[in-house]
Amino acid sequence: MITITPRINQQNYPHKSARNNESRNINFKGYTSTFTKELETVLKQGRATFEQENLLVKLLHKFMQTKMSHQKLLGEGHYGKVYKIDSKYVLKVLDKEKNYADILNGLSQKKFKNLKTYYGEPVAEFYDVFVLKNMSPKTVQVPAGVPKKFAKFYSEQECRAYYEKVYLPLFASVPQKSYNAIAKDCAELNKMNDGEYFLNFDYCNPNNFVLSGKSLRITDDIYKTSLPNPNTAAELLEVFLDKMSGFKYTPASNKESRPHSREIFKKILVAANKCKLPLGDNIAGSLLEWEVITQNICNFKSSYIDILKNLKWFQAEIPQERKRVIETEKYLNKIIKESPEN
Repeated sequence: MITITPRINQQNYPHKSARNNESRNINFKGYTSTFTKELETVLKQGRATFEQENLLVKLLHKFMQTKMSHQKLLGEGHYGKVYKIDSKYVLKVLDKEKNYADILNGLSQKKFKNLKTYYGEPVAEFYDVFVLKNMSPKTVQVPAGVPKKFAKFYSEQECRAYYEKVYLPLFASVPQKSYNAIAKDCAELNKMNDGEYFLNFDYCNPNNFVLSGKSLRITDDIYKTSLPNPNTAAELLEVFLDKMSGFKYTPASNKESRPHSREIFKKILVAANKCKLPLGDNIAGSLLEWEVITQNICNFKSSYIDILKNLKWFQAEIPQERKRVIETEKYLNKIIKESPEN
């Protein structure tokens, strides 16, 4: 048996040592590495001299050889892992046999500086490894769904217990303003493009959405697509309610977990209607997502078609943001109240 707590994905694995607690306390006090001090000098200059680049590569190699341990592992994705360098930066390493990191070939262009919750843009690129801002310098970060490194050590049954007893109540308690910030960035990204392509966050892996303190943040790469307005409320519903991991969908809810799922549903849709984020109802796959979440996970008495119709009406017919938010929340509270709990 295991005791599951919100902090387990970071430091309560049975095989971890007290040494991790020591390093964590140092980091929480704002520890800054020599590598970071040198990097920030280069960032201020906007370029690196030959000597500065050589020093940064040397310091980076030293970190990769001596400190890229499980204790410093913050998360894993489909293509790589993220390790904590210090309180300011993390290192994203591609999942391959050997990483070279032998040249500094790029500094941040701040292309996505208007996205307040996005932390996936590299500050510096060293050929095949990437330095990113640390999204959780003073707190433990908890990814949406079941953390990949948690699933490595525990059974499917224990993962489901974590999802229902830790993840859902924790993310249901996240302040509304945090969901508002995520939805706003989705709407902002819909306005951006890369030539002929539109841009979207990576919604395939729920671990790309992270709770840091009371704030929700987004990591990993931004992708190109030919589909306009690719960032939708349906994508957020899938991330926070329909996926335990990048490979496993959420099982049907039960009486204990359903109130938390409904609370997350409400907060996402209030946030979406606040900034008029597209609901995704014009995409066939998203319609299926709406049906699964409203009927199987939230167990609403109202049909997903009626819910979409009303939410769209609020977006189209109520121009005042505050009134639109109030009416959306009132409507969602109504359908929750009218729906059976079991």
